[in-house]
Amino acid sequence: MKCPCCGYNLPDDANFCASCGTNVSAASSATAATTTSTEGSGDVAQSTTAPHAVPNNAESGAPEAPDSTNACGEPAHFGSSIGNSFSVHQGSNAASHVGQFLTTKKSKGIVAGAIAAVAAIIVAAVVGFNMANNVPEDTVRQALQNSSTVADGIVANDYVTAQPYDLKNLKIDKQEDESTGEIGAAITGSNKARHVYFSGSMENDFFKTDFTGEAYFVKQGDTWVSLLGPSITGNTTTPLQGVGRISEASESDDYEISNFSSTLDSSNSAYTSTATQEVSYTFWFATDTATNTRTFVFDGNCWKPTGDTAVSNMQTKTNFAGKKFEYTDTGSGLFKTGTTNSTIEFTSDGENGQVAATYSLDWKYSGDTSKNSSGQYYLPVNLSGNLTGAIEHEFGKDNFSIELNDAENQVTFTGGESYATISAGDGESNTMSLSASTNTKYFESPFQTSTYRMSMGTYVEKA
Repeated sequence: MKCPCCGYNLPDDANFCASCGTNVSAASSATAATTTSTEGSGDVAQSTTAPHAVPNNAESGAPEAPDSTNACGEPAHFGSSIGNSFSVHQGSNAASHVGQFLTTKKSKGIVAGAIAAVAAIIVAAVVGFNMANNVPEDTVRQALQNSSTVADGIVANDYVTAQPYDLKNLKIDKQEDESTGEIGAAITGSNKARHVYFSGSMENDFFKTDFTGEAYFVKQGDTWVSLLGPSITGNTTTPLQGVGRISEASESDDYEISNFSSTLDSSNSAYTSTATQEVSYTFWFATDTATNTRTFVFDGNCWKPTGDTAVSNMQTKTNFAGKKFEYTDTGSGLFKTGTTNSTIEFTSDGENGQVAATYSLDWKYSGDTSKNSSGQYYLPVNLSGNLTGAIEHEFGKDNFSIELNDAENQVTFTGGESYATISAGDGESNTMSLSASTNTKYFESPFQTSTYRMSMGTYVEKA
């Protein structure tokens, strides 16, 4: 059967039209009732409704269009086979036809496509405007690259070597317009600034920092200009390796480091580092070596030591072997009534500060050495032999004390290091302040039982 409203071919048992949605069963009943009423009258019924006009391009055999008062209950749909003009339905208006057009399946698709096309044009226009009004990512990147944030980093460089960071990732999360206010407008020439929110990461050899931040830009001509530079609003830093040193500064110019290493350990998102190094203090008289160990914890902002440096394997090796020292004095005063010439030449260094040397100590009275009327006279002193002894000094300190003994001749040298002195013609030289005591007589007198020679002076190293 055909739909009485739009003429669409339908199955015989259909209740509704698949094209226009008309209740086919109700429309058929109404049509049948009208026919029965007309046929039952003795007279031919006079129609009160003018017949519908048939379009000129209607196909042969097409069903006639029902009138506006037929059982369909609604006018024919725009675009159906009964015509393509709103004027076909004398009792309808254009708006109702458009509404019916929008409700049909086919028409819904056409309208939806049109709306989508219009929407796409609008969106493209809006996006194009926003893109033109947005700060480019490269501009934000350049502002960050030029900032102290990337140059110096966010965390402190305690116990590591300061390095610039490499900006690895950058993403603009959002940007929006904000008013600059009257003062800002006077300074920037614009009453609006672009507020940019960004996130990214940067790293160097020691740290990786993930960050979020914001920046303000104003457009001057075709160029975006940063106001005050980018600022970081949040960050999380992860160590990439352990500390780079144990101490922030050396306590001595003679301090040297070798074989440094450090670990990076993590547990439950906490980071620690244990550093180990060999240290040496080199002085002209000895070299001190030791192993230093120290543990650090990363608190999110910097490495911090958890305690003092532990020192182990402390050793001292003397540096006297091959050095020769001389002492010469002519003058007067206590123990200086004659000329003294003395040398000490070190032959070997041993463990625990042990040293060995040869020496000579000569003294001669400056005046008359013949016996006087009182029976007094001076004796020359000529001593030489082998010395053994040891030095003592505080680890890492530029000082020492020494004691050398010649047990055979009962000679003892004691003293220590004095600072390097300038000797005429010799430049800077290493020195030792020593005193020598002997059991050798240098003066005979009937009034004294024993007078032994002693000397005191500064021994200077000679090449």
